Amino acid sequence: MLLPLFAMSLAGCTEDAASTSSGPAAGPSPIPVVSAVDPSGQDRVESDQLTTSSPAPLLGSRGGGATLVQLIDPLDEPEFYCVDVPGFGASLDLAAALSAHTCKPGADDELFRSGTPLPGNLQMPAYQLCMSAAAAEDAANLFLEDCSDSPLQRFALDAEGSLRLADSMLCLAIAPGAGEATGGPSHVRRDLGLQDCETVPAQRRRWQLPGPSPS
Repeated sequence: MLLPLFAMSLAGCTEDAASTSSGPAAGPSPIPVVSAVDPSGQDRVESDQLTTSSPAPLLGSRGGGATLVQLIDPLDEPEFYCVDVPGFGASLDLAAALSAHTCKPGADDELFRSGTPLPGNLQMPAYQLCMSAAAAEDAANLFLEDCSDSPLQRFALDAEGSLRLADSMLCLAIAPGAGEATGGPSHVRRDLGLQDCETVPAQRRRWQLPGPSPS
C-alpha cells in the first residue's frame, strides 16, 4: 500500500533532491510523511515543513570515530533502540529500509560516522553508504545510498536531540507501540522514518551519538 501523496513546497532545495534509492518499500509504515513528484520526472521529498526559522547545524565530523545512533529514551527496550540495517550475517539486506533495533554495540550494521564524507552525512563505514531519505511513495522510509551532497542526505542534530532532515521540520522517529521480537536474544525492532517534529512525541524522536556503546 502506497503512502498518501500531498502537494507541498520545498524551500531552499533544488532539483538535486532527487532520490536515487532503488530499495524496496518495507511495507506500510505507521509513520506518515508527505511527498510529491517533480514534473520533470524526478522524485523529491517536498513539504511545507521543510523550512524552519531556527535551522540546526549540520552534523559535523566526530574525528572519524564510528557511533551508534541511539534513541535517548529506552521506551520498552532496556538495551535501547539504535538505527539498524535489517537482517544479520548472510541475510543482511542493505537495500531494505532502515529500522530501529535493539542496540548491538560494535556491530557494523549499526555504526555510523557523523559528518563524513560531507557535512550532514551519516555514513556507515563498513559499507561506504550514507543514510538517505527516500522520495515519493517510500518517503517515510530511510535507506542506505551512495554518499552525496543531496538534501536528502543532510541531517542536523538540534539542541534537544531531534535528528532533522536539515533545514526542515521533519525528524527521525520510531513508530509507536511495543517492539516486535526479531529472533535474536532479547532483540526487538520498530519501524523507523521521518515525521513532523511538532507532532511526534519527544521520546520517539530524540537521539544521541554516544560512540560504539550506549551510554
